[in-house]
Amino acid sequence: MKSIDDYLAAWNADTSEARHNLLINCMTADVIYLDPHVPETIEGIAGVLALIERFRERFDHRLKPEGNIDTHHHVFRLRWCLQRDTGEILSKGLMVGDLTSSQMIQRVIHFVD
Repeated sequence: MKSIDDYLAAWNADTSEARHNLLINCMTADVIYLDPHVPETIEGIAGVLALIERFRERFDHRLKPEGNIDTHHHVFRLRWCLQRDTGEILSKGLMVGDLTSSQMIQRVIHFVD
């Protein structure tokens, strides 16, 4: 699914501009992001971009899918891992979210194993 692939690619992109371009192509302007490591609800593409940038300043791990994207109706789920190119894994978890009728990500919720 292109929107989920673009979301993963945004986490792994090397520049802020590339991340931003990927996010605007896969998320609604009012997207909601929830993560157990982030105390506040992140709202909007700018908020998600800032979160990714803070993460990338500290870690060089890539966000990778584990398995296939599962969808039904307007929801998706995907198991993920944060992994270095050397194979070292920082964490694993599950993301679930809501999609619009045009397959844009409207809400994404990360769970960490």
